This record gives sequence, C-alpha cells and structure tokens, in this order.
Amino acid sequence: MKAIYLGLSFLFVVFACSSAEDEMEVSFSNLGSEEYPQMFYMEYVPCQEGVYYTAENFRNEVLPDWQDLLVEVNSPLASAYGIQHVERLPEDQEDGFWQLVWNTKADAEAAWEVWNSNENATAWAEDTAEILSCDGENRFSFDAYIARANDTLGEFNPESFVSEYHQCLYKEGKEGKDLREVINQLEEFLDSTQSLPGPFSYVILGPDYETDEVDFFWGNFYQSEEARQAFEAEWQKLNPEVEDNWNMVSDCLEPRYYNSAEVPTS
Repeated sequence: MKAIYLGLSFLFVVFACSSAEDEMEVSFSNLGSEEYPQMFYMEYVPCQEGVYYTAENFRNEVLPDWQDLLVEVNSPLASAYGIQHVERLPEDQEDGFWQLVWNTKADAEAAWEVWNSNENATAWAEDTAEILSCDGENRFSFDAYIARANDTLGEFNPESFVSEYHQCLYKEGKEGKDLREVINQLEEFLDSTQSLPGPFSYVILGPDYETDEVDFFWGNFYQSEEARQAFEAEWQKLNPEVEDNWNMVSDCLEPRYYNSAEVPTS
C-alpha cells in the first residue's frame, strides 16, 4: 500500500447524502453492529520488523503491554489488524502496517493525542523497537465504507486471512456516485450468485489526504491465498457485468497482497 499520499474522495459524501437525481438516501449502522452498510475511520501505521522480530516475540513481548496501555489510556479503538507484505517491493519502505479501526475520526484524533503524551506508551515503543517499530506520526488515514458483514459468504476467521488492495483513480468524468452504482451492482450480484466460494468481504477507503495520485483504495478479504484463487477462478467463469462497469469507472494499479491477522485489543 504505497503511494498513500492521498486525496480525500467524494465517495463518502455521496454515500451519506441523499441525491437530488435519484432521491436515494443510504443509512449507516454503528461499527460493530449486525446491520450494514457501515462507515468508520481506518488508519494504517507503517511498521518495520526489528532484528528480534518473530511472531512469538510479538505475541509475548509486544502485544500484552500494548493491550494494557489501551486500558490505561481508555482508548476508543474499535479493532486492530496486522498486515504484512506477501512480496516486499524495492520501493516499499515498510514491512507492513498496523491497521487501526475507529468509529470516528474524532475518536482517532483524541486517542492519538492521549497516546502521544503518555510516558508509558513512549517507553513501550522504545522497549519493543528491536522487535517491531511503527511510525505513528506518518500513519495513513481513511474514511472507510463496508457494505456487508465479512461472513455473509461463509464463516470468516480473523486470526489469519489474505488482504488484496487496489489503488484506483476515477476515469475522466467519473466520481463517487458512479462508484456507488458499481457497488450496488456488486451487492446484487453477490446476493444472487450461489457458486462463489467464501468467505469474502471488501472495503472502500477514501484517503484523508490531498493528492492527485489516487482517489480511493478497494480492499478485498479472503480466508487464504488458496481461497482467493478459487474465488477469482469462479468469478472469471461467471464473468459478471459488474466488472466491466468497474473498468468504465476507474483505473487501478496491480493489486498488492498482504498476510493479515486480527491484533487482539484485550
């Protein structure tokens, strides 16, 4: 997920407001409820693996104190994930990201202010830097939209999964309302097809940065690499019209893949 010096997308304004053209209004649930669609605020903190990084050292030396600190600062963090490059490219400056999910941008900003002023949080970051070092000052922040629960096509296990991110620009004359139409078509297709292997879910990220390099990220989530390939193979056989419409709306770079897992907050 490089080149994330990003521009604020109009997609989420379009989603949240009724349109004079189609008189359609979308209502949103609170994050964590069983109702969809949902909107929330998501941040990606770039991280470097240190000389003592192993999954075991992270679980035993980094995670417990981080969880304690969340309690100490009364953090409103909703959930967290770790995503690690499947293939790190020469231009990548990080090994992966610590992904933070908040109910609102206000929650995120308030939490960072408290965290950055907490001496124990600073000491924790210094003490664990040779295992994992993360750059909170250069985090990448997004308005995030999710249309469906992650287990609608099968039971989803957040302990280990594969993330696929597409970096996209709108084609000339296209904007958020056009992408919304594609999402509606995708939802209808997913509801009608019986053969796609799951679980499968997705998120659209509108960057909270100003840039001409990207308008939005589209993230897909699969249980494993094998599951991703099976989903893709069946998708190609079905050849849904929604893909053609997607290509008419946006131009996207080749996707980047990440080994992903939930980071327990308690």
